Amino acid sequence: MLDGERVSPKIGKFRPSATLLLKAVAGERRAEGKPVFDFGLGETKGSLAPHVREAFLRAISTEQTMYGDPAGLPELRQAVLAWLGLERAGYGVENVIVTNGAKQSLFNVFLAVCNPADCVLFDAAPWVSYQPLASAAYAFPVMVVPRAGAGNRLKVTADDLRRNLDLRPHAKLFLLNNPVNPTGQLYDADETEALLAVCVERRVYFVLDRLYWRLLFDGRSFPEPRVDDQTRPWLIQVDGMSKNFRRAGGLRIGWSVAPSDVARAMANLQSHYTSGPSTPAQHASLAAISRPYQGGLREELESNRDLLARLGPKPPRVEIWPTPASFYSFWDVRGCFGLKAPDGVEMRSSDDVAAWLARSEGVITASGSAFEQEGYLRLSFAVPPEELLEGMEAARRAIAALG
Repeated sequence: MLDGERVSPKIGKFRPSATLLLKAVAGERRAEGKPVFDFGLGETKGSLAPHVREAFLRAISTEQTMYGDPAGLPELRQAVLAWLGLERAGYGVENVIVTNGAKQSLFNVFLAVCNPADCVLFDAAPWVSYQPLASAAYAFPVMVVPRAGAGNRLKVTADDLRRNLDLRPHAKLFLLNNPVNPTGQLYDADETEALLAVCVERRVYFVLDRLYWRLLFDGRSFPEPRVDDQTRPWLIQVDGMSKNFRRAGGLRIGWSVAPSDVARAMANLQSHYTSGPSTPAQHASLAAISRPYQGGLREELESNRDLLARLGPKPPRVEIWPTPASFYSFWDVRGCFGLKAPDGVEMRSSDDVAAWLARSEGVITASGSAFEQEGYLRLSFAVPPEELLEGMEAARRAIAALG
């Protein structure tokens, strides 16, 4: 066996996370006593809600640690329907699969509905794990590029989707992340309905990753997809604990709501490769979504968004996009290209700009190249306000130093 054949090509072509590489720079700065402003990781801060923590500990103390239903606790699956407002939408617990985080829900979908070389379509700024997950399922990932370019904030239209489906008759699904990670944009009800209608018309699954759906600003409400006899066979929704609740990412609980045949296939698959998620973590999640949602996290993030809009770098070389949802600020840094840092390094890519921010001032960001959008940076503003204040001043200094 040749060295190049020791690892499967579908895995060997994955590249390491640029964010994790920058974290090494952050670690070096901390070791030297220099400041670090970490806007790279998309994770909510603060303390886990007491009733969520108590539910987890109660499950441990009462020894609810045995194997459970591979598809998840029935009571949690029922609560998911209520959480999403789907208990009267023609679904039952058999349509809900609880997973080890939303990533597994997405992987379940790819494995359950795609054959080798089937095409899966993503919106124009796909989250970093979409394409690796699709490739690992032997599907062929394709990003739908809006015809209008970046003027529409990289949002895909129904015409864009039709054009891609015409070119790719073996497309099996279209995956939409709404609100969008990394851009922080929100597809409204009309835009969502138009895309869903195309999928129904073409008999392609419409997979909605709605992980940030509670974190909408300026009084907006989430544009729920239409659920009826026409759409239900083609609609799959994915959600989880990691974004809408404080400090809950490590619980590793996600879920999907899917047509009965797809849900059965995913449950069967999951029974073989992971079984059900951690039972105590499922009880903690049940406690979280069984209570009326409290908007404190959303309000704090909206305040941070407004603070960042006032404090962000103002030179014309950087454009900061508006953020109607999620907790990401998306920066167009193409105006920095061609400029040189004081150490002589020329800015030729968003990776270069991200590396300069980290190297010079300890500002950690996620390069747009990780999301197939060269020329941009993603910053998470789910940080304490004082860190945001200092970090934005540091970012301004670093960008002003380019010349």
